[in-house]
Amino acid sequence: MMARRAVEEPDALFFALGSRRGESRRGEAPPWYDVTWNPTAGCSAMGPGCDHCQALRTVAQLARIGGKGGSRYAGLTLIDREGLRWSGEIRMRTELITWPLLQRRSRRILLDSMSDPFHEKLSTATIDILHAVMQLAHWHQFLVLTRRAERMRRYYSDPLTPRRIAAAIAELPALAVAAATGERRSGAAATDDRRSGAAATDDRRSGARRDAATVRSGEPADAAVALGRWPLANLWPGVSVEDQERIGRIGELLQMPAARRWACFQPLLGPVRPDAVPIGNRHAHALTGGRGRLDPGCTVPSAESAVPSLDWVLAGGEVGVGVRVTRAEWLRRLRDNCVEAGVPFFFQGWGEWAPEPDGFGDRMVRLGRRAGRLIDGRSWDELPAALRRPATPRR
Repeated sequence: MMARRAVEEPDALFFALGSRRGESRRGEAPPWYDVTWNPTAGCSAMGPGCDHCQALRTVAQLARIGGKGGSRYAGLTLIDREGLRWSGEIRMRTELITWPLLQRRSRRILLDSMSDPFHEKLSTATIDILHAVMQLAHWHQFLVLTRRAERMRRYYSDPLTPRRIAAAIAELPALAVAAATGERRSGAAATDDRRSGAAATDDRRSGARRDAATVRSGEPADAAVALGRWPLANLWPGVSVEDQERIGRIGELLQMPAARRWACFQPLLGPVRPDAVPIGNRHAHALTGGRGRLDPGCTVPSAESAVPSLDWVLAGGEVGVGVRVTRAEWLRRLRDNCVEAGVPFFFQGWGEWAPEPDGFGDRMVRLGRRAGRLIDGRSWDELPAALRRPATPRR
């Protein structure tokens, strides 16, 4: 069945930080998500945080493996004088679109670990379909992470977005049938032209009927009901930030409607100030929601209304070829800021460089995989309460 094929996809296995049972290897961070869902693949660099992209290396490796699975990733990367890089192509995996709806046990699902769900080459219709699935699969928690924060803000703030998602919900059964019967269409056209032919796909195969019925079972009796469920309660939009120059991505996140928000500072390549997030001609404290004027050394409160605050912060160093240093003082300050504000802090690990106390401060030394994930002798594995809830089957 389609559900079983999706679970066995190599990309899901590559990106699991632990097993899907919630286990982790010794010395590794416990998993902060249960499984990845990769309905799109391919990306392009956006900022220094992308210089040594793990997803880029994984996609290239999958393509080299070849075979039926590897062929899905062929052409998404290339090697030239600049080294390994993305080709610029974004590919839709139609057969995986409805995968979350077929998973009965609730999970923490990371969306598009091998792409960016708000990439400029993804059509709005494609993004609508993905959110239609997330809305119907309400028993899951979806972690949506992007570097393209401006587009994400425009999408969630658009008053027409809920109506488009409601319209996309009505088309999901036909899309499930198309995927189950082996229909193959490439690129964004796999979603954008769905109105022209997906509804006419052969529905006689029993597997296709089962998949379509599964999608329908989660659909509201009236698709318009979806208009009252915005923002989605099970959606966790987040932004990736590598240094203070890119801290404005959090500002975009704080200005859009969302039930919950989070930020990922990995790889952390410089000191960051979550209390100095620019929003217009003022600055916001992303961890407390305060808003005011930024003077040298402090944020002066103003009479302006507060902004939403982050619900979770994840941070870590870099791994792989050309790994850069994440300094201890950067992480300590970020951790302390989170502790003071009462925001859960999750430390993924140092990467390959870790501090070695030498009596004159923390000198960073390259230890490779032995770098570990302790800050001042302890690990930080904090998760928001909504993500700590035990997984229960959907009834």
